[in-house]
Amino acid sequence: MQAIADVLLGMGHQVTGSNNTDFSGRERLERLGAKIFVGPHLADHIPLDISELIYTSAITRAGVAETANPEVARAIVLGVPVAKRSVFVGKLMADKIGITVSGTHGKTTTATLLTAILREGQLEPSAMIGAEVESIGGCGVFGAGKYMVVEACEYDRSFLDMPPTIAVITNIDSDHLDYYQNLSKIKEAFVQFIKLVPPNGLVVACGDDKNLRAILPEASAKVITYGFNNDNDLIATDVKGINTHTEFKVGDQIFGLPLPGRHLILNSLAAIAVARQVGVSDETIYRALSNFKGAARRFEILGTINGITLMDDYGHHPTEIRALLSAARDYFLGRKIWVVFQPHQYSRTRLLFNDFVDSLRAADEVIVAPIFAVGDTEADKQLVSSEQLALAINQIDSNKAVALPDFPDISAYLKTKLRRGDVVISLGAGKNSEWIHQFKNELTG
Repeated sequence: MQAIADVLLGMGHQVTGSNNTDFSGRERLERLGAKIFVGPHLADHIPLDISELIYTSAITRAGVAETANPEVARAIVLGVPVAKRSVFVGKLMADKIGITVSGTHGKTTTATLLTAILREGQLEPSAMIGAEVESIGGCGVFGAGKYMVVEACEYDRSFLDMPPTIAVITNIDSDHLDYYQNLSKIKEAFVQFIKLVPPNGLVVACGDDKNLRAILPEASAKVITYGFNNDNDLIATDVKGINTHTEFKVGDQIFGLPLPGRHLILNSLAAIAVARQVGVSDETIYRALSNFKGAARRFEILGTINGITLMDDYGHHPTEIRALLSAARDYFLGRKIWVVFQPHQYSRTRLLFNDFVDSLRAADEVIVAPIFAVGDTEADKQLVSSEQLALAINQIDSNKAVALPDFPDISAYLKTKLRRGDVVISLGAGKNSEWIHQFKNELTG
């Protein structure tokens, strides 16, 4: 929703919005002219001169109809159009050449990389990304150019409301099982998404992902695959990790990133494929990748205090955790890695329980925070707990994990355990990000 606000403000519109809790981008949006209410959703928040109301599907996740929201109900009474976020994004894309970035993992970083390359190439793209990006000054930007880069999530099939000219698909994995139930239904949704790309469009897909490669024949558009395997169209070779720098080749062209991780190379390949197709030179791509700063909460290093390095990452799925910890091992060579993990959703934790156990074992020490409930039923909450997750890890690796009842307890625990040279990584999509910023302040003070 912040990304939409950034774009609309850039277009010169007046924007009013509300959120039930405060958020890090509020001050930025208010500086740009938005009026924002924090707290319960109220009908009085809706201005009389409103021309359209846009809502996020988050307000319907607990099975409540969007019309039950007081602000949506007020807009309906006023007779103004009401649109789900994804539908409105699709409408904005209609005036541009839409480039959607979808997939279970890596969407945000890939969309950020692609936006950075197009901006370096002076193509002035618009963009809507699911995190704050320093280089564009927010989550979204309105550009004068003809391209619009959109991060398109598969949850509740919302990406089907965003028909692209160019579609990037990073991978297909089991996630959002509270909505899809199984991997087969997820793949069916991605088949529908691929079929949205017109015959004169382009599909850029990770050919190393077996679930994704299996559905590529469904595309009517041209398909370009990328990856490490030799049967792809774009292949990364000669991969080298040089301190905190990653280098790789595509054909005879060398590219580099100031961050570690094979997953970031895959994200870069996707961006390179699209950039080349729209006419950006390899020299320009090289500059953009070399200066890439990433997005908020994607391998975001917050600083080092008294020899202890703090990092924040959005990873909340086992596949993401594995990739993040593998990259962290390379980046923080030989240092002890503590992970503070807040599981996101009781249903996801239960359905991917064994995978979470396996992925978190890559850390030296694991602290499990209380599960962050999102759209969970009371039955969901009775079936799994943070304590069970920590116990399962310890049954394989004795004394590696502990579950603590709240973030103040986690702070107190870490203060007695941390030593110079240690690394603390906050992982998850809940309140853990707020915690690690507060913990940084405590250590600094």
